[in-house]
Amino acid sequence: MGLFDWAKGAGTPPCPAGSICSGQSKTEVGKKPGAMGSSSGTGIYHATATTVTQGSGTEITGSESVVYIVKNGTWQPAAITKDGGKTYQFSDPKYPLMDGVAGADLVKDLGSSKRSDIQKNIDANIQKKIDKEPTISPEEKGNIIDSAKNTSTQPESGDSQDAPPSTNNTKVFENMQYPETIAEGQDVIQFTALSYAVKQLSGFTFGGRPRVPVGTTGGRSKGTVTLPIQSGIKDQNAAGWGEETMDPGQIALAGFAMKTITGGGAGMGKAIDEIKGQIQTDSADVTEALATKFSENAAQVKGLLSRTAGKIINPNLELLFQKPSLRPFSFTFRMSARNADEAKQIIAIIRFFKQNMAPQKGGGSGGESANLFLKAPNTFQVHYLHRGVDAGEEHKFIGRMKECAMTSFEVDYTPDGNYSTYEDGVMTSYTISMSFKELEPVFFEDYDDGDIPADAIGF
Repeated sequence: MGLFDWAKGAGTPPCPAGSICSGQSKTEVGKKPGAMGSSSGTGIYHATATTVTQGSGTEITGSESVVYIVKNGTWQPAAITKDGGKTYQFSDPKYPLMDGVAGADLVKDLGSSKRSDIQKNIDANIQKKIDKEPTISPEEKGNIIDSAKNTSTQPESGDSQDAPPSTNNTKVFENMQYPETIAEGQDVIQFTALSYAVKQLSGFTFGGRPRVPVGTTGGRSKGTVTLPIQSGIKDQNAAGWGEETMDPGQIALAGFAMKTITGGGAGMGKAIDEIKGQIQTDSADVTEALATKFSENAAQVKGLLSRTAGKIINPNLELLFQKPSLRPFSFTFRMSARNADEAKQIIAIIRFFKQNMAPQKGGGSGGESANLFLKAPNTFQVHYLHRGVDAGEEHKFIGRMKECAMTSFEVDYTPDGNYSTYEDGVMTSYTISMSFKELEPVFFEDYDDGDIPADAIGF
């Protein structure tokens, strides 16, 4: 597929006014390495629209690039990068139709720390376009696309090329693990802290919040913690069902109301005729029921019909679905340092969980209102990783979790029942207990997500 061959039936890619727009490419995503090389992935058509931002003068200080893909025969916004292609996000308030457009393979490839084919192709397409812009200096190209720094003026010695971008004031933690050396091939559980993603209104509902696959964060990651899988792991799926009743009088009134609302005068007349016919057919039973009801009200008693006739008015009792449920999860880990470095890692892990579950100040626009609101704490994506045959892949035979909020975190500093420290004051052991709850319910359709193998448990 050539660079400017148009996807059949989809037309030309969008190019908003003032944007630097690339041509179209087709790239395979979702390739998996194998013994004989990489397996073929899914080919997607993509194009990019880039807008530049300027400082106080005319100099270019940054950019935003929106990646459009062909989905369902049309071009749709699927991802956005605001740091020159180092990280991608898959939802943005300015593009309410972006939520859920990117499939699992595209999310995984764009979020990969190792440059994927589509990352390289997007960079190359943007590079070709900005090379033809005479008003953009070589020094400024590196502010539009990160890979352009390789061919433009390099920063002074000591400037980091790979430092993660800060999307807000939240601290970005390093990736941590306990114990310091986890046995090769040992299955692990990985906790990734994510900046909270808001949802946008879309018709009668809200836009989706895609589950974050293994190894990808959409630019939201605040660090990860990897720990050995403990005993006692479990999940519990539930649905909210409840008992509801409707007596014959309520059923008749409900039918009357529905027919009147949906059918107008004709519907009202039909409902009245049906009620009259029912009364005439069962006149003796209706008379008995009414007489008993009036007698109960007059005497201020209950159960008269049951006492005198051994029967009750049919309550039409039924168990009805009321609402979905949000699943809770709990974990407990015992951590004992075997050396100074491992002690530092344990302290950092405890701080990681405590700080990321805390609400954040500064929800206002600034000035007097800077602390008028509080921002939501960071959330967590939890993955069970199988390091056997499919090294680093999500465990197929343990239920997956959606993005979660941490609802509680407890540290026991004396798990052995007595106060015990090393010379520097670090406790000899710590036990941490944490509880999570998923942000969204699990739905029937989630099991058919293309990222979930057919032979996996799912959620």
